[in-house]
Amino acid sequence: MAYIYECKIEVHSVIDNLDQSGLPEGEPEVSDVCSDGFIKAEEGALTLSYVEIGEGTRVSCDLLIEGEAVTIKRRGDVVFDVTLSEGKTVSTVYSVPPYSFDATVRCRRIRQAMTNRGGSLSLLYSMNIGGQEKSVRMTILAVPRAEA
Repeated sequence: MAYIYECKIEVHSVIDNLDQSGLPEGEPEVSDVCSDGFIKAEEGALTLSYVEIGEGTRVSCDLLIEGEAVTIKRRGDVVFDVTLSEGKTVSTVYSVPPYSFDATVRCRRIRQAMTNRGGSLSLLYSMNIGGQEKSVRMTILAVPRAEA
């Protein structure tokens, strides 16, 4: 049986463009999102669902935490699906309609302390989108609505 809990979700992400030697170049892209959302708890899995709205864009986000893996699904002004597992590299497509780019994602670290009562999820991964290397650090906090 699935249980759904209302929550407040805070997402902080930092994306660095990397030069050929792997060092950050230019200013990082910093994003902070605070949104109402849901935690869906099913046997062996949690899904965080929320909507990012900003600068004329709208993206629905689902993060599925299942075992040691995290699947990110983004729909709307950005379309991106990827399953992250520490040490694994996957190929996918990153789309900003009408444009699509081949993407390679390498998960370096996942730290999660998430339950149906909220918690935190930290992701550290590298990705190459259309030939540009990037380093991504993302922290997600979920606080049940009754406590927010």
